[in-house]
Amino acid sequence: MELKGLLEVIQVQRHDFLNHLQVISGLLQLNKGERVRDYIKQVCGEYERLARVTRLSSPEVKAVILIAQNEAAKHQVDFAIDIDSNLASLAVPGEVAAAALDRSFKQALKFLAPPQVTDRRLKLSVSEGERKITFKLGVPGMAAEVAKEAGEQMELAQFLAPYNSTAKLAVTDKGAEVYLVFPRSTSDKVSK
Repeated sequence: MELKGLLEVIQVQRHDFLNHLQVISGLLQLNKGERVRDYIKQVCGEYERLARVTRLSSPEVKAVILIAQNEAAKHQVDFAIDIDSNLASLAVPGEVAAAALDRSFKQALKFLAPPQVTDRRLKLSVSEGERKITFKLGVPGMAAEVAKEAGEQMELAQFLAPYNSTAKLAVTDKGAEVYLVFPRSTSDKVSK
């Protein structure tokens, strides 16, 4: 786990929280009660999106996503997250899923970070099926550049093979998607 990255996430969260308090205080001083309610609603939405990540049962995956969010923000990349699982039924060690996800994030941010890139969007979807948990990382545009990096994905697929997991890269003219597919525990004790 990248401790330096996590400490930076904590510093950013602290800064953002204090900034929100200052904005609310300023709006109250200006008697902008309606605007305060709107701002608080907006901030609550931001924290609800953050809570979806912090509710994940894998601390390693949680840390990777939080660090990736922070890195994306530093590079002005719009990072959308859609999580439909708490990962409690993930049948591989959290370190394995986190390492694969981290490699995928770093590759995506490598393509989105340069200043000449205008479409700076990244989307992570986490879904859970009857027998598998799928992480899908979508990067718009960049199809040619991503295709050049297919070798990196092959290494990732080899890394995941011993865990009965896969990594696949889908490239179209509209962008690229990385699929990380992990087995789901079939234990009845685990709930979604």
